[in-house]
Amino acid sequence: MARERSVIPIHYNLKIVPCPVNFSFLGECFIEICIAEPTYGITLNAKELNIQTATARDHLSKTGYSVTATSVSYNVEEETITLEFPQLLYVGTSWILDIAYIGLVNDKLNGFYRSVYTDADNKVHQLTTTQFQSTHARRAFPCWDEPSVKATFSLTLVAPSDKTCLSNMSIGSRTILENGMQEVAFLKTPVMATYLLAWMIGDFDYIEAYTSGEFNGEPVLCRLYAPVGLARHGQYSLDLAVKAVEYFSRLFNIPYPLPKLDLVAVPDFSPGAMENWGLIAFRTYALLLAEDGSNDRQREIAATVVHEISHQWFGNLVTMEWWSDLWLFEGFATHLAYIVVDDLFPGWDIWSEFVKRIQEVLKHDALRTSHPVEVGVANPSEITQIFDEVSYMKGAAVLRMLSAWLGQDRLLQGIRKFMMKYMWGNANTEDLWVTLAEECNVDVPGFMRKWTRQTGHPVLSITELDESTILVRQNLFLSTGDVRDDEDTLLWPVPLALATADNPMPQNITMDTKELILKVDTTKWYKFNMGQAGFYRVSYPPKTLDLLGQALTKRGTQRAISEDHQNGTLDAANRVGLLTDAAALVASGNAPTSSFLTLLKYFEDEENYMVWAEISLRLQELFSVWLEQPTPVMNALKEVQRRLFTKIVKRLGWTSTEDEDPAVGNLRALAIRYAGRAGDPDIVAEARRRFTIFMANRDLTAIPPDLRFPVFEIVLRTTTGVEEYDAIVNYYREAYLPDEKVVALTVLGYGHSPELIRRTLTFAMSPEVRTQDILNAIATLRSSALGRAEMWNFMRHHWDILYERHCDDIRFLDYFVLLSIGSFTSLERYREVGEFFSNKDTSSYERILATCLEGIRMQILWLERDRRNVEEWLRTNGYLLDEATDDTATAADLTYVDGNNGSCVQVEVDHEELDHAHSMLSLGHRREPDLEVDGRSRSSSTAGGFSSSATNSAYFSARTSAASSRSSSPQN
Repeated sequence: MARERSVIPIHYNLKIVPCPVNFSFLGECFIEICIAEPTYGITLNAKELNIQTATARDHLSKTGYSVTATSVSYNVEEETITLEFPQLLYVGTSWILDIAYIGLVNDKLNGFYRSVYTDADNKVHQLTTTQFQSTHARRAFPCWDEPSVKATFSLTLVAPSDKTCLSNMSIGSRTILENGMQEVAFLKTPVMATYLLAWMIGDFDYIEAYTSGEFNGEPVLCRLYAPVGLARHGQYSLDLAVKAVEYFSRLFNIPYPLPKLDLVAVPDFSPGAMENWGLIAFRTYALLLAEDGSNDRQREIAATVVHEISHQWFGNLVTMEWWSDLWLFEGFATHLAYIVVDDLFPGWDIWSEFVKRIQEVLKHDALRTSHPVEVGVANPSEITQIFDEVSYMKGAAVLRMLSAWLGQDRLLQGIRKFMMKYMWGNANTEDLWVTLAEECNVDVPGFMRKWTRQTGHPVLSITELDESTILVRQNLFLSTGDVRDDEDTLLWPVPLALATADNPMPQNITMDTKELILKVDTTKWYKFNMGQAGFYRVSYPPKTLDLLGQALTKRGTQRAISEDHQNGTLDAANRVGLLTDAAALVASGNAPTSSFLTLLKYFEDEENYMVWAEISLRLQELFSVWLEQPTPVMNALKEVQRRLFTKIVKRLGWTSTEDEDPAVGNLRALAIRYAGRAGDPDIVAEARRRFTIFMANRDLTAIPPDLRFPVFEIVLRTTTGVEEYDAIVNYYREAYLPDEKVVALTVLGYGHSPELIRRTLTFAMSPEVRTQDILNAIATLRSSALGRAEMWNFMRHHWDILYERHCDDIRFLDYFVLLSIGSFTSLERYREVGEFFSNKDTSSYERILATCLEGIRMQILWLERDRRNVEEWLRTNGYLLDEATDDTATAADLTYVDGNNGSCVQVEVDHEELDHAHSMLSLGHRREPDLEVDGRSRSSSTAGGFSSSATNSAYFSARTSAASSRSSSPQN
């Protein structure tokens, strides 16, 4: 941290002059500062800036007193510069710090960087843009680059006169200069954090609309900017933005604070979106929608756009004190986005989607390598690593739980009070809890601290003592199922929300003890966490799980108990929760996998898209772990999937009707995809027929947009030829809309022959694919055993250049590591990963690496424990012939594909050997303190164990030179 208490910035006056010939820029920064203590030196943040001159001037002095810095020292590790002055800078006046410098217009997708795109007429367009969150403003100008050091900003850009210049505020003046240049000065911003400043220079089209709300007597102008020719595809997002601005103005009772709001689709952009105040940046895919875009895409874009607009108040107007409170502002933006989208689109059943979405963070949070929601961070690499699912989705989930506990109206009233109290300033988590406690007159800090300061979450285990009494016990839940006594000391205040067959309205009981005895009729169904607002798992006795399942199979009863969770019924969100808890419990060893497979039979007549989407995800999780098991076993599992989803396809058909509910279309696409994945011959044949017609003449009636991904995937999964693969590559090259490009790129990984897998890796790393899209191309390679082996070999052989090129984009590195190793299920691979990274400097990605290794360990244990259990269930239920597998083995024979020659290798694993390997890799055993809860320090696991320095090598020189020649940057 660079902040000096003796120096406080008041206002930045910044001038930026890009020099496109050598990818540099000239900068001059006038910073009005207040000096609280006399000093000879001033330290502030700067990275990759070459300081030319620095002068301090007393701008209130009639004599114009000034002093020039005699030296500038650079601290590369701390990312700071220190200016030393020969005279004392005294207290009692206002100084202007004038710094002239040269910086880089880089290709790293952060700081001030360059991008390029080609329009529909094959004309190349250059643009420059910024991405400052979290600590990259220092790459563009010297500053105190911390969220609590707020100031106002005036910005001037010098650019070619035919380019569009954008920043946070409206243009104040525009002057045409010589040589075809322009000087654009923007109005002064309100007080704000450095990471929210932004500017862009380039060729854009735009569409616009006005809000009905007013700012200084005028409606707020909302514009959507996009690459040339694409702006019309932003109409959906623009209309939504106008509604969201009006909604949040009413919700917070605070008008939108700026005179305009721009939403910009940026061709190269690392995060999905960024809430720069008044100038929100998005990936093109996250903002633009084809005119016939699917309902899934509408929901996806709505959640993103509303999330970023909520930040214009909660995050920008009121800002976190330090990055340790990132969760509060990201979690609240996510939670608020769901509230608004649910209100704007009540037919979407958005809260069922929320329940489905938080399953990934529940899975992540059940590993020892997770971290508390409130987590201490100090340096940029630590800060970047907490932009994860825990900060965003666990944060949102515990806030939803708080909303259910308090009541949404009371929560929102408390938020309004919080916003009014801290607007234009900074606040932390405790400030919010105290404000809510005062407003609601309940102990909010006591309830929430344990949820935000302790790592992990509980599982409630239910024991039926007799037909009218149950014992509820809470324990720490770990995906590996091996909770130690010293770990199982945590307690959470758990809102039980208990509903029964006789009393379906949830009872609001808060359990803050290890055990609790309740009176419940155990001869009928009962359910905890009704509404699925609680962030915990529930383990029912098999009989109760069966009773819940039986209730769902009675179609009349199902309809009656699935419409309205407000009345305590088992709506879609509750059914999703029932499924996900069951799946998590079998993966952790708290129940046999056969119990989840048995539960699925109760959902055969399910009609809700969200429920089926969750079923598909849990089946794919099972298939991923079992992927390299003997072919008869995998074919039997596919048959389970085929029977479930083919039934839906037969009911819905391939063609939509004019007045069809969008959810029906979503379900049709999902069912076709997963029935085709399972190899249903009729569906595969129909997909191939439609694919041939579509590729011949781009007949949209053959493959409408919502079926494009399923059909492309089915075709590539069921062929080893190159003709279909080449057709999709050409479709990618011809496509102009981001929707079309992402679909084509993502399905390439389903080509499963050795040749196609290698082609996908090569293509993904070529200049034809933007860096932000590489992960789309390689993610699906995990769907085959050979794809996993090839990805792992690729990463090992080319790690040094990958790290060198992307070390400043930790999100990219995190996901690349996750995709390359996260699916492994053998001890041999586990060892290989540990050995490979043992001599690398993993400090910038240690959390994700540790999470992957812990996840691999969980998968190994699951497979070892339940391999025979699954085979027996498949055999008993007629999916697997008796002679299909070898029952003579006495140890778990874990199979993996040798990446050197593609052959299968069998590895015998026992618990002692796995535990020894785990301890040797130092994972899950080195822990750091959680934040203090009730005066006590709780322990929290950290990423562990690797250090040393990485070496560098040369790779992809063709890509690097090609990317440089096109002035392009080579990813939640």
